[in-house]
Amino acid sequence: MKRQLLPDEVCSMNLDEIRTLRAEDFGRELTLREFNHVLGECDAMWLHSGNRRDPHAVTTKGQCTDGFIDTLRALKFTNVCQIMAKQIVSRIPSTYNGGIDWVIGSDHAGATLSYAVASLLGAQHDFTEKGPDKTQIWKRFEIKPNEMVLQVEELITTRSTLEAVRAGVRAGNSTPVRFVPFSIALVHRSDHYEMEGEPIHFAYHYNIQTWPPAECPWCAQGSERLLPKKNWAKLTSKV
Repeated sequence: MKRQLLPDEVCSMNLDEIRTLRAEDFGRELTLREFNHVLGECDAMWLHSGNRRDPHAVTTKGQCTDGFIDTLRALKFTNVCQIMAKQIVSRIPSTYNGGIDWVIGSDHAGATLSYAVASLLGAQHDFTEKGPDKTQIWKRFEIKPNEMVLQVEELITTRSTLEAVRAGVRAGNSTPVRFVPFSIALVHRSDHYEMEGEPIHFAYHYNIQTWPPAECPWCAQGSERLLPKKNWAKLTSKV
């Protein structure tokens, strides 16, 4: 039987209860509070406590940051991935009247979410593969000249992955690729709101700060820098 969850009902659920939910249970968009709760129950989000004795995170580019969202920790639960895909689909602008023939994502984190979005839209799907020097490579399928492509990401921080995926898709096809006039992310924690003059839509935005180490207020107070994915338990005080 189809359920219709009440506003903020999700916020009272533990992880086991969240894992019983289906995308069909939501006739509305998740509130930011609900989304935060789901990420928290999935152990997928860390925000600095404000205590200078606690460690802080360092990004793969060496920047310091006061927050980190590891979406794969939530998307590994297939029902959560489907729920989040529905959140993506609900952000497709109502003014867009064109078709969507392909949904593409990046390797690795964007692969499962973009597949779930494609499934909801009845579109074809594939994702790029990581190449050298942070390139993204498209090499398995040919996109026809009349087919429209929607680019989906699970998280946008710097826009570099979005740009690498688009470059890889163009390089991997023998004819020009037509992208719909927007892209969509599940989590947006960037100061970039467009790409190639077209909007980046998103389900949830976070004002997470980054600094070069020389300017980092946490480093200045003696807070330890940690690579989050390798030190998740320590970063989130679970050890």
